[in-house]
Amino acid sequence: MLAGLTAGAAAAVVAVLVSLPLRSPSDTLLNSASVALAGLLAGALAGLLWLALRGSGRPALWFLAAWSAIVLPASAIVLVLGQSQLDGFVSFALPLAIIVYLVTGLLTVAIARKLPDFRWWYAMAAIGIALAAGFGLVTQSDQESGRLELPPPGSHSLPAEASRDFGA
Repeated sequence: MLAGLTAGAAAAVVAVLVSLPLRSPSDTLLNSASVALAGLLAGALAGLLWLALRGSGRPALWFLAAWSAIVLPASAIVLVLGQSQLDGFVSFALPLAIIVYLVTGLLTVAIARKLPDFRWWYAMAAIGIALAAGFGLVTQSDQESGRLELPPPGSHSLPAEASRDFGA
């Protein structure tokens, strides 16, 4: 379980960083926090799947086959449904889904096989880093220009205090 959680956390951090320059179709719904949580959810799924298959004759092969059989169709369904609700969903979510699929799947196997004495606090630290990255960067949206600009010509909106001073 710890291998999957740690792999999902690593995938979440990478996906959060990649998501920043991408144009999100909804900054409220699809932001760095939701990307991090999706990566951690994938890690939990990978951890449970590894636990179920680790006693089989060839656990890495069975895990990667089952991981692909579960995640690829599920991702395709999410992409189709997401695109039907939000324009630009696929261009935002597809690269992130590929990152989470590959990093979580391959890193779960690598950690489980190469680090048999993996400690629980390593996984908790990785999860903490993923959550800090996801929630720490949640205000980094692509909707604001970041430039100080005057209102467009012909705009006559005044702040409430200014309109009171002019008797409006």
